[in-house]
Amino acid sequence: MAELVFEDLEFKEEGSMLRVNFLDSFYFEVDRGSLGNVRASGKKIVFEGLDEKDARQRFNGILDANFGNLVCSTTKNRTVYVNRYSGLPLIGSNAFGIVDRNSSMLELKPITGCNMNCIFCSVDEGLSSRKRLEIVIDREYLVEETRKLIEFKNCEVHLVINAHGEPTLYKPMPELIRDLSGIGNVKTISLITNGTLLSEGYVDSLARSGLTRLNVSLNAISGKTSKVLEGHGKYDVEHVKRMAEYAAKKLEVFLAPVYVPGYNDTELGLIIEFAKKIGAKVGIQNYLYYNKGRNPMNVAESPWAKFYGMLKKLEKEHEFSLIMDEEDFGIRRTDPLPKPFKTGNVVEATLKCPGRYKNEVIAAAGNRNVTITHAYEIKADKKVKIKITGDKHNIFFGKVV
Repeated sequence: MAELVFEDLEFKEEGSMLRVNFLDSFYFEVDRGSLGNVRASGKKIVFEGLDEKDARQRFNGILDANFGNLVCSTTKNRTVYVNRYSGLPLIGSNAFGIVDRNSSMLELKPITGCNMNCIFCSVDEGLSSRKRLEIVIDREYLVEETRKLIEFKNCEVHLVINAHGEPTLYKPMPELIRDLSGIGNVKTISLITNGTLLSEGYVDSLARSGLTRLNVSLNAISGKTSKVLEGHGKYDVEHVKRMAEYAAKKLEVFLAPVYVPGYNDTELGLIIEFAKKIGAKVGIQNYLYYNKGRNPMNVAESPWAKFYGMLKKLEKEHEFSLIMDEEDFGIRRTDPLPKPFKTGNVVEATLKCPGRYKNEVIAAAGNRNVTITHAYEIKADKKVKIKITGDKHNIFFGKVV
């Protein structure tokens, strides 16, 4: 008999199937009849009649055969796990990995998918998203590639964990922050969250790990309005407020509402007063229309002049600073990361996995990932010629030629 114990896997027998949970937020299912004589529960799986070497070999075969069937528990979408052996670079997409916009601030995106359904979501994440694929990145791989980029920058950097989705769904988040804070030249680390999955213990672990700032997407104070904006009837604004107040005792807290005209106009002042009460800062964002975003009916963008006029009025009424720029956060312009190719170039790429939308494929080329649009064939590791159609900030799009 051999008993195997895992840190990131958890097992649950469900009738004829064995459910294998990975990093809490993902799972795949295996027919128990195909496993032989096994018992599994919690983080342990027991193989009767096998020694440890044979048991590990058997289990590795199970992983190889089934990890491609990984599913996100929250969105029920197929999920791709990206590690250093997957052959998929972490620079090239705005949805996952690392984004460098030629400044001392780097955006890190370790996971996709969200447990809310905000009616104004600029990237169409959440329970009604049109996206069909989630991505989760191995912690060590993300840290390793971030370190390389920081070494290239050769200056103090500010890291912002700004996932396309809810980052607290990423189980090893405290460990990720701990590892990132140990990299030389890392000045600050911020995390942007909807706050729904926070607890006092989790906030404590983030603070101990080295998190500098918690940005909470608090879009309304009243329960009714907040539920409408979050698009989820179970959204508990009182819980989010309690967590923001608790976090403000441990680290810097920013309340970051999106101003959605016609929905939360009267809520902004209430958010400011709540921030004053708990000792937090406020950064109000202007709702913007995005082609692939989730855009409420009959809501138009507020012109920037009008938006800033509103902020100045709120500043005066509440004696509270709202208008900030990159310099207030110590962010400065840096030399751009070199691009291996530019718009119009034709390059060879290796297909890796489906894209997040229908008829998209994610490929690897020149140490970058490239989202290929209008693609209908997905054959892993097939080499194709593509024409680069977009390259801004080392975020690449292409089409097959």
